[in-house]
Amino acid sequence: MLLEGLGFVWAMPNTLLGLVVGALTFQTPRIHGGAIVFDRGPRGVTWLLRAMNRTAMTLGFVIVSAAPVEGRLLAHERHHVRQSMLWGPLFVPVYLALTIPFGYKRHPMERAARRAADEIQAGR
Repeated sequence: MLLEGLGFVWAMPNTLLGLVVGALTFQTPRIHGGAIVFDRGPRGVTWLLRAMNRTAMTLGFVIVSAAPVEGRLLAHERHHVRQSMLWGPLFVPVYLALTIPFGYKRHPMERAARRAADEIQAGR
């Protein structure tokens, strides 16, 4: 419990950034899966996500999505929340830095989130 509390505080700068990005969806958020979720459809920033061929993004404890965040997508994005708790304010720069050599498909953080979502869906 203490580590989760520290992770929440450590991720706070990204969560605040996520709230700003979420506000740019022009939607009311909901609390779901332990995160603040903006997923009422492609509007504002979520329309841009779709234009970039992406469904969702996570910043701290905030998930911004152009589709309902349920099932495998929720498991994937919750893994990014856990990564944010670990990396804290370094999450965004590290994520972006790893995008340069790996791209999106081979990105280590994305691969880990995909594996986590697959394991949850398989019930492991």
